[in-house]
Amino acid sequence: MAEKKVTKKEMYNGLIATLTENFGDEVAEYVDFLQGEIDALDARAEKEKARRAAKKAEGDDLRYAVKGAIGEDPITATQIAEKLAANYPEITKAKVTYRASALVKDGEVYKVTIKNDEGKKVVAYTSEEPAENAE
Repeated sequence: MAEKKVTKKEMYNGLIATLTENFGDEVAEYVDFLQGEIDALDARAEKEKARRAAKKAEGDDLRYAVKGAIGEDPITATQIAEKLAANYPEITKAKVTYRASALVKDGEVYKVTIKNDEGKKVVAYTSEEPAENAE
């Protein structure tokens, strides 16, 4: 069984406890320093949490756009990316595929295989349940 990794915050708190138990008020400046380090870690964690929330909200916007681009007619990830490129200049086929796959997993859209103009089989997405999946 793997041991739990000790975090910096836990380490600093352990040092504070050890110093205050063994030396009392003699080490106040060390305790203040360690407490400042803990506060800095907490501030960094909050900033990271806010950054991730903003990034997730931005991703959700793209997810809704991808879902909106998928209609009854099957459409490939490349076609979706081309369709959304005007409003989302950073969009790529990989970003569309990632979000479309998540939509398929959640049951919001369906994944089908179609033949492209060259006769090759490609993956496409549709809002309508394919006939072979219908009950």
